[in-house]
Amino acid sequence: MSEFKLERRVPLAVVVTLVVQTGAALMWAGAAEERLSSVEREVSARSGGVERLARVEEQVTAIREQLKRIEGKLDQMGGR
Repeated sequence: MSEFKLERRVPLAVVVTLVVQTGAALMWAGAAEERLSSVEREVSARSGGVERLARVEEQVTAIREQLKRIEGKLDQMGGR
């Protein structure tokens, strides 16, 4: 049975490569977190707009109903 042996000397290039890759991974993770935070802020800001739009739609519906009643009264007055 052959025995597996790991050499204790590690080339400097391997150490430098691992350090650079770790740094790049940390930078990527930080950038991804910032992009996610930005998207969360934007979604949060826009959610208020949806609520305002719903309120405006309800107001427009109420105004239409009032206008119909006014028009109906004017039609009745004009028919006399």
